[in-house]
Amino acid sequence: MSRSADRPKEVVAIAATMDSFAERVQEWSVQLGRKFAAHRGALSATAVDRIVKPDVEVMLADPDANIAGGGFVAASGLLPSGGSFMAWWQGESVDRVDALANLSMTAANRYLDADWYQGPVTTGRLTVTGPYIDMLCTDEFALTYTCPVTWPGAPTTTSVAGIDVTVADLEKILYRELAALGPDAALINAEGRAIVTASPAELPGDFVATDRTTWPLNHGLAVVV
Repeated sequence: MSRSADRPKEVVAIAATMDSFAERVQEWSVQLGRKFAAHRGALSATAVDRIVKPDVEVMLADPDANIAGGGFVAASGLLPSGGSFMAWWQGESVDRVDALANLSMTAANRYLDADWYQGPVTTGRLTVTGPYIDMLCTDEFALTYTCPVTWPGAPTTTSVAGIDVTVADLEKILYRELAALGPDAALINAEGRAIVTASPAELPGDFVATDRTTWPLNHGLAVVV
């Protein structure tokens, strides 16, 4: 794999777009931590919703944010019930995502075992998961950016905040830059799977050849040409 130090302006633009999602989640996780720290008394599911939902509504209402969904997963032990809790919404109508997951341990395991949850829990850092078909939220190929949320007095098990970004929206934003770099240019994840590609022969999730010019981006992403 070859790496070029001098990044074309198209790669700089792609990096800025992808970093903007990460920065938004990182900033929001800090803000949520402060809000939870300021809460007086035991945290209930209703209190979590009241803290988290207004922020998600703002993100989903912003047409320039290109965020399809977002929310917070409370760690086990945060609420009086002792179980985990998902406060996540999607779309312009701010629909609640997978409410049944809060009532069934079997359903809850679908997100507690997911890479987008386990990544920030085990590493303590922002994690970018995908592309994958987001069966909990968008039912589309998506990336999920998740970040730990901590505050004084929080459970030792980590809670997580995150956003969903669809590959379809990323294609609208990034295709022109990728096409300008070359007919086979692609944005890939750490496993070498295509997220967005200029090649009509490749689809999101396909492995792409990485033995070519590569510009690493943050959080395990890269552009290959």
